[in-house]
Amino acid sequence: MKKQEGRGFIRRMVSMWIGVAAVLGGVLLAQAEETAWPTRSITFVVPWPAGGEVDTYARALAHGVSTQLGQPVIVENKPGATGAIGIRHVARGKADGYTFLFANTTALVGNVVSSPEPVNFDPVKDFTPIGLAVESIYVLWAHPSIGVKTFDELLARARDTSKPQLAFGITGTGGLSELSVEQLARHYQLDLIKVPYKGAAPQVADLIAGHTQIGTANLGVALGAYKEGRLVPLLTIGKERLPELPNVPSSRELGFTEPDFTLWDGLFAPAGTPPEIVAKLTRVVEEVTRGQSFRAIIDGNGRRAISQSGKEAAKRVADDLAARYRFKAQLEAGKK
Repeated sequence: MKKQEGRGFIRRMVSMWIGVAAVLGGVLLAQAEETAWPTRSITFVVPWPAGGEVDTYARALAHGVSTQLGQPVIVENKPGATGAIGIRHVARGKADGYTFLFANTTALVGNVVSSPEPVNFDPVKDFTPIGLAVESIYVLWAHPSIGVKTFDELLARARDTSKPQLAFGITGTGGLSELSVEQLARHYQLDLIKVPYKGAAPQVADLIAGHTQIGTANLGVALGAYKEGRLVPLLTIGKERLPELPNVPSSRELGFTEPDFTLWDGLFAPAGTPPEIVAKLTRVVEEVTRGQSFRAIIDGNGRRAISQSGKEAAKRVADDLAARYRFKAQLEAGKK
């Protein structure tokens, strides 16, 4: 009897230690997998053309992440449909920790709200935010040919029916270039002509050339033309004035508090990406965006490097979506 009890005790102890070993093994395996990732190159998909501002931000972040992780980070441009093509590519791809989306407000939020066609992605359900890296404030510019130097003068010129209508360029459905000017036009009852472009570069080029008379652009893009007197700044589209344009009022000063047209750019993982990979990449991105090398590339000319975590990014996406839907409802009510 005592021998049988002894053998039972031994069996129970062996079973217990086997269970403990299994648990420890699982923990160690998970830690090993997290430590091992990445074992090959990573891709950041940018849903805009190469050479644009979003592409520049993505490449700056990719360089820092690559340095931290010790693996190449490739930036792949998949433009089209105001960013929807590249976004869908990532949403429908493998959530294995090797393909991520670097997108901005216009592509991931504005497109969903304002596109006349279904975009076939959900910015909340289809993605897990890694973090936001850049924030930009745009400026409303005028071509000198229309003879205005202030926003009030623009209003007077736009209301002058004895002169040709003013045209403004847009760079995507639901983008800042469209919505911000539409907001102003609706509020001040201005009759303007909308001219669509495939990207910011041709839109700004035509504005500088005088083919359109007003339009929005980041200060960094328009700075050269401004210094040469080929563009006139009238309004900053955001919460505050820019240090580089201290005499140019902000749209908030005029009473436009929602939606917030401050643009953000950030990194997103497809839903289902292993949480340990998301956590590790989040730490790396936060370290890169707080670093001097990244800030030296980004800061200035109406933009600044930010370091907002995945949770902060998720809240901002949700808040921006809600604000844009409210704004859309207001626009549609005004057309009735």
